[in-house]
Amino acid sequence: MEKKTKILYVIPRYVIGGAEKLVLDYAKLLDKNKYEIHVASCVEDGELREQFEKVTDVYVYLGSKRNDDGRFGAYLKLWKYVKKIKPNIIHTHLLSADFFGFVVKLFWKENIFWITTMHNVEGSTSFWKKFLWSYILKNVDKAIVVSKSVEKFTLEKFKVEKNKCILLLNGVDTTKWLQVSMDKLFTHNKVQLASVGRFWEQKGHVYLLQALSTINSFDYELHLFGDGPLKKELVSKSKELGIYEKIVWHGVVPNVVDYVLDMDIVVQPSLWEGLSLVVMEMMTAGRPVVVTPPAGEELLENKKNGYIVPIKDIQKLAEIITYIANNKQEAIEIAKKARDCASKNFDIKKNIIGLEKIYDNLDIN
Repeated sequence: MEKKTKILYVIPRYVIGGAEKLVLDYAKLLDKNKYEIHVASCVEDGELREQFEKVTDVYVYLGSKRNDDGRFGAYLKLWKYVKKIKPNIIHTHLLSADFFGFVVKLFWKENIFWITTMHNVEGSTSFWKKFLWSYILKNVDKAIVVSKSVEKFTLEKFKVEKNKCILLLNGVDTTKWLQVSMDKLFTHNKVQLASVGRFWEQKGHVYLLQALSTINSFDYELHLFGDGPLKKELVSKSKELGIYEKIVWHGVVPNVVDYVLDMDIVVQPSLWEGLSLVVMEMMTAGRPVVVTPPAGEELLENKKNGYIVPIKDIQKLAEIITYIANNKQEAIEIAKKARDCASKNFDIKKNIIGLEKIYDNLDIN
């Protein structure tokens, strides 16, 4: 039997986020006859670890600064794990993991291939973090970028060499999301709105709350899926705006797909993104999506298979939500077109094929 290529994926935490869900798909779908898969956190545990541990023939390692005497201790323990398993490829996601990949590459040099996936246009990253990231990425062997906007950002801001950048578009499990029925769209007494994502600046929740506070022509309920550092601020803002009672705070849920059946409109008012997995999932589920350009311009066309509004434009956001509520049949037709587009273009299997090509083209002894 041909020797398997040993791959170690490193993520900061086992939390439910775009990068982490993508790595989970890799763990599930990569050919186990060709690859030995290891997944590790380098900062902390999280609610997604249980799902990784359910995947057959995948080794799951927990690095935790809380349990390993701080961040340095977590890195040191993971370093020992790398020495033990001797991976051919270390594939990192997000800055904390990239820093670890940089150190490993520095010491192992030609004995290991270091690949990073760049997931975002890093809109709010501080100057010093960008400086550090640019420095460590000089050592990377390949940088996978998930969208054209991320590719542009990585080349221009992080100064990664063009021959190291590989465009590989995100994908989702279309089979799962295509099973969500569209029959219940706009059949509720109140219009059911939803937004999915971590509560931090990037996702633009505050602008959604402000927009909804101006709407009084129809009754609605907003479902927020996620958690994060801005939770208290958003709760306080919703009370100040007088809409707290209209919001259901679901927190982090392991399977948003179980709730989507009862959602009518999904709103993602992001200030920056890479290639939004949430938007891809909701289009596949046949939901009308309202997005800002960073969240949707590489995925949909305005008023053809979704709706695009300017960043931070509270008035336009309120107007388009009201428009959809008043033109439900048109919104359903647009959602059908979104689902058709998604079923043809968003399947994670395309991403897996591309990823295996990248791995197989490496000169691994």
